[in-house]
Amino acid sequence: MRYALPRPALLKLAGTGAVLGPACDAIHNQLLLEYDVLPVSLLDGAAKTSLLIPPLLALTYSLLGGVAPVLARRIAPGGFGGGLDDRLGDGLAAPLLPDARGRALAAVVLTCSVIKLSAVLIDGGIENAFPLLAAAALAQWLVLDGSWAALGLGLLVGVAGPLAEIPFMELGLWHYLAPDYYPFGADAPGLSSLTGPCYFAVTQDAAALGRLFDDSSPEK
Repeated sequence: MRYALPRPALLKLAGTGAVLGPACDAIHNQLLLEYDVLPVSLLDGAAKTSLLIPPLLALTYSLLGGVAPVLARRIAPGGFGGGLDDRLGDGLAAPLLPDARGRALAAVVLTCSVIKLSAVLIDGGIENAFPLLAAAALAQWLVLDGSWAALGLGLLVGVAGPLAEIPFMELGLWHYLAPDYYPFGADAPGLSSLTGPCYFAVTQDAAALGRLFDDSSPEK
């Protein structure tokens, strides 16, 4: 019984998170937040990140792609769509994309699309932006995975992920430009409600990459 992917897969996830994660995150950062420590401006200011983000996302992708899905599939096997779940025997449903390589590529594209949609919704001041973004993230889950484990994990991270930013914000590392969500009251740092669906999308992305990097996966 294993509780995480093999070390080579975890290292690949960490490397991918350190490089790809900040690139995806920078798609909406110029509209969403301001980095106050070690900021980096890219493409003449069109994208923003911080030197703190690569190591944080390296750890995040390792956990979300290499540890959490393994544990979640033990708790909640099965999923929407069924068939492929039985053939792979690891809790995967994913009726649309059974190939690990194709799913990993789609994961990156769809995650960037969800993050880009969040930027469009913020920039346009669209009403009901949260349900629109949440629907897009849910569609990503259906295409990439479809398992109850991935859904539950995505929902958990969608709630807990933004909350995990608050200690960093208390330390003055970054702040949101137009916060609309104050989970611990007005005296604590505020968040953007649109970060929840983005965390959900990143969770599906990391899990798909973890399957690609796992040489012991039944999909290989």
